[in-house]
Amino acid sequence: MAKKLRERFILTRVYKDERNSRVGFTIFGILIIALAFDLIYLNILSLNKTSIILTQQKSNPSVTVTPTAIQTPTSAPAVQMYQPQNSSQPQASEYFIALGSGTSESGDWEDVPGLEASVDFGKYPNIKEIRFEASVSVPTANEAVSVRLFNKTDQHPVWNSEITMDGGASSYLVSSPLIYDKGAKTYGVQMKTQLKFAANLTQSRIHIVSN
Repeated sequence: MAKKLRERFILTRVYKDERNSRVGFTIFGILIIALAFDLIYLNILSLNKTSIILTQQKSNPSVTVTPTAIQTPTSAPAVQMYQPQNSSQPQASEYFIALGSGTSESGDWEDVPGLEASVDFGKYPNIKEIRFEASVSVPTANEAVSVRLFNKTDQHPVWNSEITMDGGASSYLVSSPLIYDKGAKTYGVQMKTQLKFAANLTQSRIHIVSN
């Protein structure tokens, strides 16, 4: 009796295991089929979307913008200066003849040593005016100082060349237009002081302006 019960139990267990296995295989097969359907559905959707996009592109083609490279100039443009071509006033030219510097404390006109130059004003074309220019300084700043251009060839002052600093420590002086002699002449510089204190001539020159 016990042997029969054991055999029946074993048969029942085998039957249950077989049934469970068939159920498991059935469920696994259903999952495989469902997965296959999902993949097929996704592929169909992807193909439909691609078809729709291609159709839209054919019906409404998009404008493709090609970027244009910005060309940087290799050099800056040349600045053009305006210059009148038909000017009624001729362009002026300027010349400077340096005479030099020196010191004087004389109470009367006296040559400043070493300050002279040989000039022929006739070699300068179309002279408009000639002026004598000088820079004077007085350390005591309490006297008047006069300076002039002197024609050493003809032994006379150059007319209108005298210039005076009435007081102060320093001054830049410019004469009236000179009345000058033609031909090659040697010109020097003369100075005189009011109180015979030392006065410095820091620079002197002849300024020629031509039309």
